[in-house]
Amino acid sequence: MTTACVPAVSSDDAPVTRLRLTRRGRAVLTTLAAVPLVLGALAFAVNGGAAGASDSATGIDVMSYTTDSGIVATLAYSPTDVGSARFITVDPGQTLWDLAEEISPSEDPRDVVADIKRLNALSVETLQPGQRLEIPADS
Repeated sequence: MTTACVPAVSSDDAPVTRLRLTRRGRAVLTTLAAVPLVLGALAFAVNGGAAGASDSATGIDVMSYTTDSGIVATLAYSPTDVGSARFITVDPGQTLWDLAEEISPSEDPRDVVADIKRLNALSVETLQPGQRLEIPADS
């Protein structure tokens, strides 16, 4: 009679499975890791890296904001005389017409609105809360 010895299998001797990625799997993993970096670089390039920056040595103010239609606008201007320039910060819901009536109640609001748009190089009349505007010094 023949006796065969079979070693007992314990849970400690269980085979260890290694993760193996195929070429396609590595490409997908690399792509997923690179997407946030590419999106961040693109956002930085679109904004020019100057959102809310200020160059106090030269008196140039730069402000970026997004309009209701999703357009990112960047405003850069240099007041002629920084010492005598007056600035205001736009409150939520405030319009150029409201500002004109507030800062120069005795003048025609259309003229004051035109002056504010010219001073700040505004092409649209939509203001963003927190936006910093230069107002005419004679107001």
